[in-house]
Amino acid sequence: MNSKKQKIFIDSSILVEFKKQSKTELLLELIANSNIELVINSTVLSEYTFYLLAIEGEKAPRTIKENQEINSIISKDQPEDFLSLFTVLQNGNEIIKEFLELMKKYNLLPNDALILASCKLNNIKVLASFDKNDFTAACAGEHIQLVQSIVDFNNLNINS
Repeated sequence: MNSKKQKIFIDSSILVEFKKQSKTELLLELIANSNIELVINSTVLSEYTFYLLAIEGEKAPRTIKENQEINSIISKDQPEDFLSLFTVLQNGNEIIKEFLELMKKYNLLPNDALILASCKLNNIKVLASFDKNDFTAACAGEHIQLVQSIVDFNNLNINS
């Protein structure tokens, strides 16, 4: 990876809205910028794939599992190429203390705390998310810029 690239953590809300074709502009802008490395963690991978099953299967993921439809949905959608656009971060045991502290400090649910902890432990200063209520205070408190729109992204001053 090019160490000069600006790393931006992509929350599952960005990926899900892109998949639903309801909010695509921000992710398209980020993908098009050659100075950015888009990163996720296994939490985002799991959340996105869970919603993918619901969106493509048009029913609850538990029902899809019970009906043995996971294989057909994943085979039809083939999300690997899309997901390969992102670098998946690996975290060690150091994330345990960090994410628990973030849960307590900002009243975050576990997955949101894991995302924020991944940013902190990997020195990622920008988080793209449509979940304003979940991340606004926590990002401000941890000096991580929250990007929710192309306007926010353009304010980062990253050259394309």
